Amino acid sequence: MADFELILHVISRFLHIISAILLLGGAFYAHRVLTPVLNVLPEDKRMQAAAGAQLRYRTTLFTLVAISLLSGVYNFLSVPHSKLYHMAFGIKMLAVLHIYATVVLWATSPYGDVNFAGKNKHRLLSISIAGIIVVLISAYLRSLSMPGF
Repeated sequence: MADFELILHVISRFLHIISAILLLGGAFYAHRVLTPVLNVLPEDKRMQAAAGAQLRYRTTLFTLVAISLLSGVYNFLSVPHSKLYHMAFGIKMLAVLHIYATVVLWATSPYGDVNFAGKNKHRLLSISIAGIIVVLISAYLRSLSMPGF
C-alpha cells in the first residue's frame, strides 16, 4: 500500500508542477511575445488573430486550472502542516486565486482581443508577477517540510 501512496504522491506533485509551469509560461509568452506581435497587425487582422488564439488556448487553460486545483488540494490534504505553513499557504492562495480569476476573465472575454483598451497587457503582467510570488512561496513551503528546517 505504501508504494501506491508514493506513486500517487509523485504523480500528483508532477501534475501540479507541470500545470503551473504551462499556465504561467503561457501567460508569460502571451505578455512578452504574442501581444507585441499582434499589436503591429492591422486592426481587423489583430482582432481575428487574437480571437483565434484565445479560442485555441481556452480549453487548455481551463484544463490546466482544473489539474492544478485538484492536484494542489490533494497535495495539501495528504500531509499535516504547521501553523507557519498554513499562514504562508494562505498568502500563496491569495496570489493563486488572483491568477485563476485573471486567466478565467481573459479566457471568457467577449472581445477576444489580447490588448483590448490596453487592459490585457496589465493582466498578463499581473499573472506573471503573481506567478513568481507563488513559486517563491512554494519554495519556502517546500523547505518547511524538509528535516532540520
